[in-house]
Amino acid sequence: MAQRTPTVETRDDVRFSFYDRGPYRPGIPRPESILGYPIGEANTQYAAQARTMLAIADAAKDRVRVEEFTTTYERRTMRLYIVSSPENVARLEDIRRDLDRLADPRNGSPAEIDAIAARTPAVVWISGSVHGNESPGFETCIQLLYQLAASEEPATLAALRNTIVVINPSSNPDGHERFTVWYNSVSVGSPDPRAQEHDEPWSVYGRYNHSRFDMNRDLIASTQREVQGIMRMMLKWHPMVAVDLHGHVSTYFFPPAARPVNTNIVGNPGKWLDLFGRSNAAAFDRYGWLYFSRDVYDLFYPGYYDAWPSLNGAIGMTFETDGGGHRGVLWRRPDGTLLSLRDGIAKHFVASLATIEATSANGPERVHDFVAFRREALRDGTAGTLRRIVIVPGKDPGRAAELVSALLRAGIEVRRATAPFSIGRAHAYTDDGVATRRFDTGAYVVDLSQPQGKVARAILEPTSVLDPAFARTQIEKFERNHRRGKHTESESYEFYDVTAWSLPVAFGVESYWTDDASPVAGSLLSLPAEEPALPQARQQPRRVGGELLSVDVGGGVVTGRGATSAYLFGPERNGAPRLLFQLLNEGFRVSVASEAVDAGGRHWPRGTYVAHVARNDSTLGARIDALARESGVEVVGVNTAQAGSGQYGIGSESMVPIPAPNIAIVADEGVSQTSYGAIWYTLERRYGVKFTPIGTSVLGGDLSRFTAILLPSGSYSSHVSKETVERLKTWVRAGGTLVTMGGASEWAADENVGLTSARKVADAEPKADVAAPVISPAPTSAAPSRPASAARAPANTPPASIAADRLAEELVPFQSSSASMNTPEWVPGIHADVLLDRTHWLTAGYDAPRLTVLLQGDLFLKPSKEGANVAIFPATGPLVRAGFTWPNNTERLLRGTSLLIDEPSGSGHVILFTNEPMFRGWWRSLDRLVLNALLLGAAY
Repeated sequence: MAQRTPTVETRDDVRFSFYDRGPYRPGIPRPESILGYPIGEANTQYAAQARTMLAIADAAKDRVRVEEFTTTYERRTMRLYIVSSPENVARLEDIRRDLDRLADPRNGSPAEIDAIAARTPAVVWISGSVHGNESPGFETCIQLLYQLAASEEPATLAALRNTIVVINPSSNPDGHERFTVWYNSVSVGSPDPRAQEHDEPWSVYGRYNHSRFDMNRDLIASTQREVQGIMRMMLKWHPMVAVDLHGHVSTYFFPPAARPVNTNIVGNPGKWLDLFGRSNAAAFDRYGWLYFSRDVYDLFYPGYYDAWPSLNGAIGMTFETDGGGHRGVLWRRPDGTLLSLRDGIAKHFVASLATIEATSANGPERVHDFVAFRREALRDGTAGTLRRIVIVPGKDPGRAAELVSALLRAGIEVRRATAPFSIGRAHAYTDDGVATRRFDTGAYVVDLSQPQGKVARAILEPTSVLDPAFARTQIEKFERNHRRGKHTESESYEFYDVTAWSLPVAFGVESYWTDDASPVAGSLLSLPAEEPALPQARQQPRRVGGELLSVDVGGGVVTGRGATSAYLFGPERNGAPRLLFQLLNEGFRVSVASEAVDAGGRHWPRGTYVAHVARNDSTLGARIDALARESGVEVVGVNTAQAGSGQYGIGSESMVPIPAPNIAIVADEGVSQTSYGAIWYTLERRYGVKFTPIGTSVLGGDLSRFTAILLPSGSYSSHVSKETVERLKTWVRAGGTLVTMGGASEWAADENVGLTSARKVADAEPKADVAAPVISPAPTSAAPSRPASAARAPANTPPASIAADRLAEELVPFQSSSASMNTPEWVPGIHADVLLDRTHWLTAGYDAPRLTVLLQGDLFLKPSKEGANVAIFPATGPLVRAGFTWPNNTERLLRGTSLLIDEPSGSGHVILFTNEPMFRGWWRSLDRLVLNALLLGAAY
């Protein structure tokens, strides 16, 4: 029997009205009276949303306050709408001061804090559409504000008396605007999934912000303006419940969250997630709407908009709706029923109101538990083996200051030592070495006994504890998958994001953790006030390389002003390549030392930059001083080319002139948006490096004007022809530098492309087994866990992988002859060590033999047979520092492979990174490797 043709009666919202929870105050304008259409009929542009919400707020001043808090990169003003009862709004500043006291229980005696908690309404934070093309959340906030501002319904009035509702209507105005303008320009309302309106072009894709960042991963380091502003407001209003409105799933998701949950989310979050889940379920059941919980969306990675508030003491939740977004105003499901934008909005609206009402009904207990969380953070910070982190300015004080700025933006207390001090049992992040260490004045100290202690621990601990039951489940799936045939459908793993992220490691800053929290003389740091997103704002004091810093990191010509021979600066600081580019871009001539040199009575390492006075015009001295201050780089002037006792000096033939760079980056279909975005943001915002974005079609034309071309991670095989590959090879042989990352390196290593002699590890020859990783139970102390690969089970306990293997054999009795353990399994984001070739020009500025990198995916490259293997994963010794690895697979197959390859060809180079070295804009320890490739390749 044929299925019936779907009609409007099959839509989920057919019996739903946004206006059945009145009566409504007549003086408050309804959204459609301003927009010209009812909510859900079209996607609303940002200016129209603001106009509508401001009109509602203006008409309901007794219930609503508006607060501007930042601007986006495209200069759109972001606002909060704070809504409560007239009584609460009248004393809003008093309530906010009380919230500050509750957030820091040190501000009063327990009795005083409890008394404040008893009179304070619970704060509920609702955020719309951090992913700009997940548009229902954006639309929901308009209707939600109207409901709270205008309704006289008893339930709504009760909720307003017991809560403060903070509405952040758009976490990503720029991305949403790209999506909405495009969608409205092509939409005909077709429900056919093949319709043009359901397929955003690469250049439009509105999920990400202006810089193409996924801002729902950015709260770990807050690199983006929008995230920084929202975090400032969260730290101001201290939400006790935080909801992030997303899309899109098959039905609707609300918590309880999936496993794993970050172990730093303490107290009893499960109780509250269950309570809110039951409240939402009851609200949805009234309409017969479908939903799911406890699957997909976890609370492990601390950079989410639900996990980060949870680490502050809130109950953070992600809600995922089904209609709207890329599914447009109308979408046909696989079963033929229709799904609308209005459906998606209605469900977010109902879930948001249900959450506000559940908070209202349990307000005093929620406020109490928020305070208890903050008290527990203070108490836990005094226990266990991880109580303090010390960050050393070291050879790159600018990079250390950037890390400190990220901590300060998260509200974490950081002190700068005003006198030398020593601590016992200092554990080095780099090699796990333990020793008593002395630290100089100026070291940064983070004590975990502070209200933000759980946030601090989550982003600073060297490794994070993964739920052992969750890990065992993944291993069991892994064992079953490796009994199946190569082309058989596999069971999906449940990792939602990376499993390692420690910021001191990511920034590559010398740091130590310890249980020694003895008193240290120091002063608390703070950041200067944030300026608008205008070009001149990046020139303010203590803004170095685009970053607002809490301390002066120096820079400029520190000795030898008015030098007659040369100006030198070393390659150790991340700011050095920034200064190099700015000098070259202004037409100055700079050389790089291919060998260590003696100049000005001191020894300079290989990779030192030298600007000879005689080779430049008379403005060199003044400009290098100014540019060095902006870059946080110290420059020394010298008045003689004599090398002293060394073999090489600034007049030696080891001085290699650096051509002025002209860089292109491929930005087109097939390229990872976030890979491109991290590179774009890092080069433009942090280093001031100019480049030309190009399409893949340009690769087939005249490339002679470019000195370097960068291919971000992505899929290139269907976008780059064989003829284009040959043109690239010709360009490289003529002196070009081609840099590839991640998926682009996998494509380059394909034998049909042949840009390198390295090949991917796949169905490799069997290697000798290494000990299978064991997932140990979570530590009971506050000590950071060690990587799973280093864990050992008690002698009388069989390894988890053995038990999983036995279970796999029972469930999948036949093992296919095509099954292989010699192909790398996809790695969910780990920290692993590489060994560096410290004679190669790419590693200039790196003097340590080992470096920790982030590795995600299944690209393991066998060493190049003809090029230089500049960074390799060690064949023996320490390898994995943190994160989840697969038993008898990851470590065994990763050892001896290459992370970074320089494949010379003619006069040029193909340089391959197997990972994304500028991952999410906060992995900064590899920046100089990338910049060396882009700026120095043409010199070598």
